[in-house]
Amino acid sequence: MKMHRYFAAGTLAWLVATGTPTWAAQPNPHAGHNGDPHPVVEIPVHVAAPRIELEISRDTMSGFNLHIAYDRFELESPRYANEAPQRFLEGHAHLYINGVKIQRLYAADLHLPEQWLKPGFNQITVTLNAHDHSTWSRGGKRVLATLFIQRDRNNLVLHRFSTSPISTREGAEVAQNHR
Repeated sequence: MKMHRYFAAGTLAWLVATGTPTWAAQPNPHAGHNGDPHPVVEIPVHVAAPRIELEISRDTMSGFNLHIAYDRFELESPRYANEAPQRFLEGHAHLYINGVKIQRLYAADLHLPEQWLKPGFNQITVTLNAHDHSTWSRGGKRVLATLFIQRDRNNLVLHRFSTSPISTREGAEVAQNHR
């Protein structure tokens, strides 16, 4: 039964992450068919794709703390964006909880109030987006990370998923610098 849950969770993450292949820097005409109204923009092959992973912990006062580890991306408010960006991959993130968009994120750390998560199993997903809200993608897959958590367990995280994980030593060091 436990393997079945992990298989189902992994399949769900794969379905959320995959999309219709797109051409370089062109909006995906099929965007929004999976419940996400934002267009998908393919990252050109000559540009390194951003990497993203999520960490979550219980807050000592209430709720939970979410940390977005990322590199090859400038996470910032549109207020600081240039008309002609100096870095191709800049923008903000979108937070989804159980498939519902909750808010935009302009920084790597966020407090999640307990009432945002239902008792039991929850899915937390963060996508990387351009300032026009289009979602960055590579190879037709949205750049995102997902945590599947069990809110009432001591060990919260059941499964982690990223379409572009930070897996190298260099990536881990960059992620530490964003903390």
